Amino acid sequence: MEALADYFKVFSEPNRLAVLDALRDGPLNVTAVVDKTGLSQALVSKHLKLLMIAGVVHRRPEGSLVFYEVIDRSVFKLISQAEKLLLASRRLQLEILAASL
Repeated sequence: MEALADYFKVFSEPNRLAVLDALRDGPLNVTAVVDKTGLSQALVSKHLKLLMIAGVVHRRPEGSLVFYEVIDRSVFKLISQAEKLLLASRRLQLEILAASL
């Protein structure tokens, strides 16, 4: 369970999710991720490194550039499912709140 909890921690940082979302359409270099996210180069590099350590992203040198790519695109399904669960939970919370008023 600890390994699973550690894996979920990878997706618990909003900027890291933004970096992943930038990579949704395919491989990008750091500059392109910076452009898509509006985050600083240092922050993007930090999150890409953490995503690589977690085994979510890999780097591919191409000439003088390095491209980053999501290894298993099913992480986007995981994120999408989590968004659906969050929305359902928030709706239920609102219903409970409305019923108590």
